[in-house]
Amino acid sequence: MRSVLPAAALALLAALPLGVLSGPPAHAQPAIEGAASHPMVPLPGGGYITRDEVTDFAAVTLPASPVIGRNEIEEVLTVEGEWRQMEYTLDGLETAVLRLYRGYLDHFEGEGFEIVFSGIGAELGPRDGYTFITSSDRILARTPGTGSDSNAYILARSPDGGTVIALSFFSRQNARRMIINAVQLEEMEAIDLFAIEAEPAPEPEPAPLVQQDVSELEAGLVADGRVIVNAILFEFDRADILPESAQALATVAALMAERPGLSLLVVGHTDAVGDFDYNLRLSVERAQAVTGWLADRHGIAPGRLRAAGAGPMSPVTTNRTDAGRAENRRVELVEMID
Repeated sequence: MRSVLPAAALALLAALPLGVLSGPPAHAQPAIEGAASHPMVPLPGGGYITRDEVTDFAAVTLPASPVIGRNEIEEVLTVEGEWRQMEYTLDGLETAVLRLYRGYLDHFEGEGFEIVFSGIGAELGPRDGYTFITSSDRILARTPGTGSDSNAYILARSPDGGTVIALSFFSRQNARRMIINAVQLEEMEAIDLFAIEAEPAPEPEPAPLVQQDVSELEAGLVADGRVIVNAILFEFDRADILPESAQALATVAALMAERPGLSLLVVGHTDAVGDFDYNLRLSVERAQAVTGWLADRHGIAPGRLRAAGAGPMSPVTTNRTDAGRAENRRVELVEMID
């Protein structure tokens, strides 16, 4: 897009909240820990990132020609899309802006970028005029040193045409700095102000309890010396037995009534979520709740029952899924042989 911007237009651009170049405040900024460089703009060796901000959608106006005189710029490029602003910093002034500028020009050209406009020092405009250094939400900042090689600028378009990058070079506080304005081009999707909120998904139905009979429990004890009782359930994170467990516990009591010489070790198991010692203690308390239920409600002699807890130490399957953790939370009966 080609346009001539007089002084009044420049002042208007300076006041826009979106669609402008902006840069860091005058004070020094610390490095951003863990920040990654822009995938299309490599970070120079020894450099670090002092700014990284993303706006999901903006109309951004970028200089695309030199400044004319003191108050006008001949051509700008306005693009829309996701806007990312970054600042790269190199401490000290040993690395010349000219070296950085030419290095990035070579990089962009080697990667097949279209160089829309570029310049350094006087190529950007007169010495005592506006420069491409970005500051305080202005498209241009008035800096007397424009004509020196301390300032440079590159405006480039990616090979696929989907990203526009403006790269400004300058020096401040004894450091070389580069401001990146990268816009990933896209059309803005309108917000439907009258959209009907989707109804929340229904809670999944709990899996049906699998009730065992006396013969199944007995077969497990005879074959393996232990058997899992499928339908003994507890309150979340507690040792209180849920009422729907009554049938399974009545079956255990019936087994012990049919086999008066049978003594059982009742072992509680938990999943592996949370603190180990806490889970171990909870598994013991749940096993004690089962032995207490059998003794109090079914008259099983306390000497025939012993409670123990294994916590998360003996899973039957993975603890990485909800289904696996549910399976690992269980009560086992182990036959005790005198």
